[in-house]
Parts: sequence; structure tokens; C-alpha cells
Amino acid sequence: MGAFDQRRRSAELVRSRSREGGEPLQKKKHLRRGQLALRLQRHGHERAAEEARRIPWQVLLEARNQYLDWQEFYYWARSIMESEHGIRDLLARKLDEVCPGFLGAEKQYLLRHPKEATVAPVRLGQWIDERIFGFAKQGGWLLAITFYAVRETRYQKASACWAESVQKWQQARPIQYPTFEDWRREAARCDETARLLPAIRKQRACFKLVDAERLAHALSRFIDWEALAYWARAALEASSSLPSAVARELDSRCPGYLKPDTKQREANGRLADHWQRLMLWISDHFFQDAKSEGWYDAILISARSHPRAIRTMEYSDHCDQIWKSDLPTPYPSFEDWRRDADRYVDLAP
Repeated sequence: MGAFDQRRRSAELVRSRSREGGEPLQKKKHLRRGQLALRLQRHGHERAAEEARRIPWQVLLEARNQYLDWQEFYYWARSIMESEHGIRDLLARKLDEVCPGFLGAEKQYLLRHPKEATVAPVRLGQWIDERIFGFAKQGGWLLAITFYAVRETRYQKASACWAESVQKWQQARPIQYPTFEDWRREAARCDETARLLPAIRKQRACFKLVDAERLAHALSRFIDWEALAYWARAALEASSSLPSAVARELDSRCPGYLKPDTKQREANGRLADHWQRLMLWISDHFFQDAKSEGWYDAILISARSHPRAIRTMEYSDHCDQIWKSDLPTPYPSFEDWRRDADRYVDLAP
């Protein structure tokens, strides 16, 4: 699932220039490959989003976290397999404990295909997908799990630690390989951006400014506040007066937010830049520490791939389609709307 490396040496581009003096042939091929990669990535994103919408976000989140646990185990095992070109004692004992039946199946497979011992990590990954996440594979939503998982820092750290471990161990085989628990702690300290493209590495630098527990707490609060903004969005967009339930809730939770815009609302009949402005107000008043310390973008990036945040956004769009230009009467309370958002799944074929 890694991104394609789209850069080539300038010397290769010079040698491949066309006789007509146009763009280098290599560059044209490079652009076509890049466009194909983007189309495939977009198609995969759309398929994953479609699968995810059919599953309660709570179930999806639990499965994603379980998948992250297994991917950390997979990358530890893969590190040893690729360094040893096989499965040695420490790993074999752990595989027998965690993946009962895998070693037996692997021995039978190698009897039939003796030249494919180096492909054991691939078969372990397949075993995990089929035996541990078979419920999602059969239900048609395994792609949704992997889509959310690979965007998590834990996954990226495990992947980076695997690459570093293999490189280090192939140069000098350790006297004893680390246990899974020790390797996992090492992965938690790993720089997950080391192998990313410069632009993405720069974008994710903000994650280094906050520890995982503090970020998780801030993310949970942010998703709550974002839900409030989505709930109020339709009312703030409407040309009619603000429903009293919305005005009371915003006055209670965001004191002072509505007051400066009373004259503007009376003059224009609507609140300009409603949702964005409310989110900016929330960030300025409730996430000052993250903004001043430089890691507020880490919250935003994390929210974009959190099942609950995405489901809330989708439910807000669903309400827009149902309500159209007419607000419901009475306007639902925030508590009722949030409960319905948490229960929302898209069962359309």
C-alpha cells in the first residue's frame, strides 16, 4: 500500500529527450504512471469509504485497533524472517502461541514449493487476514479496516521499525532477537516519517511535538466539538432566524460566539462562513495549547481518518439531503442528533 516513488535522476531525463525537442519521453511515462497511481489511490479510497459506511463506526474502530495490534506483530515477525531467511526458534514458539496452525500449514506448503521459503512473510499476512479478519473479509469491509489502519501513526512506526530492523540485522546479526514486546516498545520510539516523501514528512512533523496519549485526548475533544459544529451547520446556513435550541446550545457551550454577529445576521439573514468560522472560534478558545505548541495540525490530520469523525460528517450530509432547505421543527437537540449520528449507517445498495 506504499506510495509509488515518482522521481528519477536528471541524467536519465536528459538522455531520454525526444528528437522533436518536446518533453522527455521518460518524463511523459513518469507522468502517466503518476496519474495512474492517483486514480488507483482515489478508487481505493472511494471503495474503502463505501465499505466503511455500511458498518457502525464503533465496530470499525475496534476492528481497526485490533488490526493495528496484529500489524505490529506481523512486522516484528517479518523482520526476523527476512533477516534469518526463515523461521527460527524464538519466532517459531511465538507463532505457535499466537497463530496456531500456521507453522504446520507452512511446512506442508514448502514441501510442495521448496523454493518459496522467502515468501513466508506474505503467507503470514494472508493467514492473519483470513483467520483473524475473515469476518470482515467475508463481510466485504476488510479494505475499510486497512484504509483506516495504515493512516495511523502506530502502523507507520511499525513499518518504519521493520525496515530499520532488517537493515541493521542483515549487517550484523544480533546475538538474540528482541521479543515482540521489546520490539514493540522500540517501534513506538521510531521516526515514522523517515521513509516518507519530503512534503509528507514536513506535514507530519507536528506529531513529534505531542505524545500519543495527549494527542488522543485532544482528538476526542476535537471530535466532540466538530460534531457540535456539524449539528449547528444547517441552522446557521438557513435564511430564517436561528432556532432557539441552537442559540441556547451555542450560548451555553460557546459563550460570546453569537453576539458579535447579531447585526450581521439581521442585515444578511445568514451567518457568513458559518461552519468554518465556528470551528476557528472553537480552536482559538479550546485548543490554544495545541496551537501555541505547534501540534494542532496533528489533531486535524488524525480527525480526517477517525471513523467517528468521518461518520459524523456523513450524517451531517445525510441530514442536509433530507432537510433540503427546510429546517425540521422542532430542531433536534444536540444530544439527540449526536446519538443518531453515532447510530448512522448507509445501507443503500
